[in-house]
Amino acid sequence: MKSNIGAKIIDVARFLPEHIAIPQMNEEEKNDPLLQNDFFKSPKERRFAFPQYSSADLGTMAMKELLGRTGISPTKIDLILYSCAITDYVNIGIGPDIQHRSGATNATVLQIDTGCVSFLSMLNTADAFIRAGRYKTIAIVTVTNFISRLKDFQRSPKSWVLGDGASATLVVAGTPNILASQEQSFGENYGLMVCQPRGKNNEVQHYWDTGAGPLQVEFSEGMIERLKHNAVSLVSESVKASIAKAGFRTEDISLLITHQPNVGLIKQWRLAIGIDEPRVYDTFQRYGNLFQSSIPVTISDAVDCGKIRANDTIAMGTFSNGGDFVGSMVLRW
Repeated sequence: MKSNIGAKIIDVARFLPEHIAIPQMNEEEKNDPLLQNDFFKSPKERRFAFPQYSSADLGTMAMKELLGRTGISPTKIDLILYSCAITDYVNIGIGPDIQHRSGATNATVLQIDTGCVSFLSMLNTADAFIRAGRYKTIAIVTVTNFISRLKDFQRSPKSWVLGDGASATLVVAGTPNILASQEQSFGENYGLMVCQPRGKNNEVQHYWDTGAGPLQVEFSEGMIERLKHNAVSLVSESVKASIAKAGFRTEDISLLITHQPNVGLIKQWRLAIGIDEPRVYDTFQRYGNLFQSSIPVTISDAVDCGKIRANDTIAMGTFSNGGDFVGSMVLRW
């Protein structure tokens, strides 16, 4: 007989550093055709972590917020799943530090990185572990500590959609509230959007090269159009597939929460999936693009303001990088 024990999501907490004002474009930037693309339309505000917070600091603060909200003892946590951009060191993840500083003395850690899809990947992983009987109480941590560390890239208006923040989610063994999910890799899009250094003469470098230049993300009109096409088609189809897999129609969805890269894609996903605007919630204008923290931070925000209530049906969808990985999920809150 198949057990009905799976991952039950209890709560989602968030930690956001202080907000920072969005810069103003100079005349040359205002006349740059690429910057007229809504892909780069800045939010009203965003958050910067560095140098006040390390990535481990952000994750620990989110974990402590979660422990306070739920009242659970940190010693009851069996496993911490985490995803981080950018980690504090090249060759070690932040999981052990979060585990130690949050007092989760009985937990082991596991890093999962599928980019902006990582939160959904970790929920699926937690569900698999719980159904297998391996763990009973799991914390899922996302940390985005990216743009505040890239001082050179910050000067470009192309970076002004980005912000920093963290989340922590408590998942326990119980009646599962993940109703359907889908994850798929599209390797043909690998390398479409990357973060890498460039030298003084604009030559591409490896980040491990001696004397490598500052990290940055390069954009072109063709790259942006292909990325937008990938994002709209792949994410919308994935979300619709998860809704159908759960046995629902779009009108059965209480709230749609997607990745938060920019206002244009958020709107196009809503239209392509067929969800009316009152049933979409986003935090882009306050926090910017938080990468893998976008969806959980937005869920936490929606719960706290009463936009998500008990028994609501939530659809989620996101993609990574240039569309090399896509994920969606439907859950009952």
